[in-house]
Amino acid sequence: MKDFKIGITIGLKSNTESIWTNGIKQNVLMLHHLLKKSHNNYQVTLLNTIKVDWSTKPSYLKDIDICYFDEAYEKMDLIIVMGAQVEHEKIKKFKLIKSDNKVISYKCGSNYILATESVLFGKEDKWCQYEDYFDEVWYIPQQHETCNGYFHTLYRTNVVTVPFIWHHKFLTEAIIDIEKGYKLGKFKKGFQYNPDKDKKVLGIMEPNLNMVKFCLIPTMVAEESYRGDVGKEKISKLMITNSKDVSKHKEFLSILKTFDLYKDSKITAESRYQTSYIVTQYLDILICHQILNPLNYLYLDVAFMGYPVLHNAPMCKDIGYYYEGSDTVDGAKMLDWILENHDNNLKEYEERNKKALFRYFADNRTLIETYDMLIHNLFNGGNSGLVYDETTNNYKNL
Repeated sequence: MKDFKIGITIGLKSNTESIWTNGIKQNVLMLHHLLKKSHNNYQVTLLNTIKVDWSTKPSYLKDIDICYFDEAYEKMDLIIVMGAQVEHEKIKKFKLIKSDNKVISYKCGSNYILATESVLFGKEDKWCQYEDYFDEVWYIPQQHETCNGYFHTLYRTNVVTVPFIWHHKFLTEAIIDIEKGYKLGKFKKGFQYNPDKDKKVLGIMEPNLNMVKFCLIPTMVAEESYRGDVGKEKISKLMITNSKDVSKHKEFLSILKTFDLYKDSKITAESRYQTSYIVTQYLDILICHQILNPLNYLYLDVAFMGYPVLHNAPMCKDIGYYYEGSDTVDGAKMLDWILENHDNNLKEYEERNKKALFRYFADNRTLIETYDMLIHNLFNGGNSGLVYDETTNNYKNL
């Protein structure tokens, strides 16, 4: 597999587009980072499906080969359809060039949930093309429960749970920019968590685009805590980002108006912000909730920055702080513990998260070698029988 030419699709609309506009860009870049760390010397190129002038690149692409898909895809040995869809005829042509050319679909989203909502609630996707030309479908482990059978039947091919990949590279760059801005007087504080505040600002950053990640349960967790002595004393306010639309919804408002936080004017509706900015400049504690998506970059990023993140994602219970399911009372008890005890346990929190985060780390040599194995198997009969272990982010039966 040495010196293989691997192309990963992406769909950047301009050479100034931010990395933070959606998660799929980070998925692509972290896979690229991992593959470039392999001893197999893969020649990895980002294949942009939109024609853009790359004579000037954003900083996150400065050391990355990127070009227009049509100009380079025929030269590849392996195409990973990940950050943008590709027309069927182009893939068909690619597979005719060499008999052993391979095409993977690498899935990072809640595809079954999104398809369901599209059909039931009229949220039609502009791209409604499902093909059966993939040699394998790879998907991240948090999508197993909803998507394994869905992908297998839909794409008529082998489907494989692959280890989750994360890296702090781009987050660190954003933190450095904040620290520089703080020293120049552009920001009110640096990036570090402040343990000296008696009252804490709570934050919720769910995208509120579908049922998978919605702000209501985290708001209820905050409300449960605020109804007790600890929360009443220590909660300054609750900031709900990505909520400009939902905050105008009559049913959502009718629920919020019953809350003590609302009656005491402690809740604010905010726009969408870059994670490092909103967390470091405004928040002290982040509260999260998910349904059928039990592992997210957001928890990893916030824990890496040293801020307390409370979530219900069972695949990463040992990162941040965990509460069970949609249990608002359990969540409030853990929030109370954070409010009372987190600031006295900063070193333990940092060390625990550092250890847990390493299993997803794109520089983790074991993880890199696992992806080498997946690629090798793909070209030698396919991947089969692999049993994913969420405690190690790898396979039980390697």
